[in-house]
Amino acid sequence: MRGGKSFLILVILALGIGAYAYFVESKREPAGTAAKKAAVFTLDIDKVDEVEIKSASGEVTTLKKNGAKWQITAPEALDVDDSEINGVLSTLRSLEVQRTIDENPKGVAGFGLEPPRIAVGFRSTGETGMRRIQIGSKTPTGGDLYARVEGQPKLFLVSSYLEDSLNKNTFALRDKTILKFGREDVDSITIEPASGAGLAFVKKGNDWRFTKPFDAKADFSGTDGIVGRLAQTRMKSVVAADGTKELKKYGLEKPEVVATVGAGSTRASLAVGGKADETSVYARDLSRPLVFTIEKTLLDDLKRKPDDLRKKDLFEFRSFSAAGIDLTTAGQTFTFGKEKAGGKEQSSAVDQWKQLKPAAKDVDQAKFTDLLTTLSNLRADTFTDKPLATGETIEVAARFGDAAAPQSEKVTFRKSGTTVHAMVPGEGGAAVVPTADFDKILALIKEVTGTK
Repeated sequence: MRGGKSFLILVILALGIGAYAYFVESKREPAGTAAKKAAVFTLDIDKVDEVEIKSASGEVTTLKKNGAKWQITAPEALDVDDSEINGVLSTLRSLEVQRTIDENPKGVAGFGLEPPRIAVGFRSTGETGMRRIQIGSKTPTGGDLYARVEGQPKLFLVSSYLEDSLNKNTFALRDKTILKFGREDVDSITIEPASGAGLAFVKKGNDWRFTKPFDAKADFSGTDGIVGRLAQTRMKSVVAADGTKELKKYGLEKPEVVATVGAGSTRASLAVGGKADETSVYARDLSRPLVFTIEKTLLDDLKRKPDDLRKKDLFEFRSFSAAGIDLTTAGQTFTFGKEKAGGKEQSSAVDQWKQLKPAAKDVDQAKFTDLLTTLSNLRADTFTDKPLATGETIEVAARFGDAAAPQSEKVTFRKSGTTVHAMVPGEGGAAVVPTADFDKILALIKEVTGTK
């Protein structure tokens, strides 16, 4: 009997909880769900073909789309920064009413809307007039902006963080590219400073090579980095629409440096002049009369010394890609190659290095790998125009890569006193390499060859 009463009580409690859940909890908004905000506009970005922006400075810019391309038409005809106009259109599409202040206010002057501080209008294909958002001052807390749609009385709030996306003057909207060229098509660079050695490079396959002031391999990342800087640097400001009559004023009559990139038969040249301020310098694209400012760091990059851009790695091969090595020291040549451990017929056997000439014999694998690693990691400290003519000499000829069609390279090392030079066929001058690395290589050669 007692158990029956307990069961009945449990049933009643369960029914009560279930009823509460149905009639109360089911009516609540899910946790974390905010009320849906109304969009200010409904628009299809692809169908918008005209935009007009009045910035907070009072400047009015008109942009029109011709086919798929945007163009600034007023206050003057200019190319457009696509990322900027796309950002404006995306903001207009996502613009939401945060809160309605008054459906029919008596006046809006106190909210910075007579006249509006910022106004952005757009017209879509098929529309005769523009739809325009008018933006006033910030709310006292600064989190929102007072706004209204032109022709409608309702006063509402939009998020203040969107101001930077809509408050655009003509300079912000224009294309600020300093030189126009296809980066992937560039196959030559020349850099002519006002004083000192000029530089010239050509691209052969995937490699850059100096043609001036000497013939030598260039450091790919450094040289390609210059192309990247010229392609990516943007104007900081426009100084003069036509500054050709005042070139001396901007230090452009005799520029600090002129950089030219070539792509086939086309050329694009940038002249960099005097200091505009602590972080900016004057510059101009030589195909245009426009004078503008750019970051001073680009000038610093263009004035780098030739040795800074010369390739410092002496070898292409790495210990894992080497297929054969010839080492010539004290007038004797030793040839090394890889063989399968236990015989060539064992296809699954591990490759091991062997001395093949002048006499076939095994070599210490750890020491030989150390020798290959030290050689392949050698880098020039500096360069010199005059290689050593005499001294202790080692010649290294390496074969590497595809076994069916291996690549080859050769470097001659010469030591006199505490100075070591490395000479590469077809390259002018010599690389100055660390003496300690040369001494280690010489010691390892003696150990693996058994010479003294």
